[in-house]
Amino acid sequence: MNSLFLMALLSIVGLGIIYGLEALEPEKTEIDPDFVGEKQQVALGFGEVFVPNNWLVAPMGEGQHAVETLQLLIPIQLETKVVEVPVDLVPASRTTPSAYLLDALYIHRFASEPARYENGLVGRKLKDGEGYQNESVWYDPLRPQPFVAKCVEPVDESVEVPNCLETKLVTRRVAAMIKFPAQYLPQWKMFDAQMRAKLNLMTKPD
Repeated sequence: MNSLFLMALLSIVGLGIIYGLEALEPEKTEIDPDFVGEKQQVALGFGEVFVPNNWLVAPMGEGQHAVETLQLLIPIQLETKVVEVPVDLVPASRTTPSAYLLDALYIHRFASEPARYENGLVGRKLKDGEGYQNESVWYDPLRPQPFVAKCVEPVDESVEVPNCLETKLVTRRVAAMIKFPAQYLPQWKMFDAQMRAKLNLMTKPD
């Protein structure tokens, strides 16, 4: 298991604890998923993006415009609710887009078990070993730049914990590591279309 994915997995576990604590708190003010606040220009490695302030997990320090990793919560409208999706921005050189990994890596790690077909996605379990354990890949088989998510089997399927990971390029030099619960997979088309649009917003200064 590469170190970047291990870091992402550990952050998923941490987020699960946070989500559980938040469930005990009073209901929060409703979030407008279409609101885009004032943008900050941020450099990650040799790339740059323009990030809305309301998506930042923590405010950036005054004069801080260059970072190695930037944590965001991007609001997405699902059928019945608005959710804030944890997204880590990193230099593209530190990771690989999930759509590329589908053909370059995952397809060679598929277990012999039959594929599952749900909600327009194909689900294939990965072989255990070599850093993979209780993991499956869900992907759209029709598009040239498909939706591809690798998910760890949840301990409790009734609890929404971010146990799936997808990586997309924001620009040629900046990538987004997107973490979300497997419960969102039935709404993947809505989720994916909005996430692509939100990532595209960060390529423009206004």
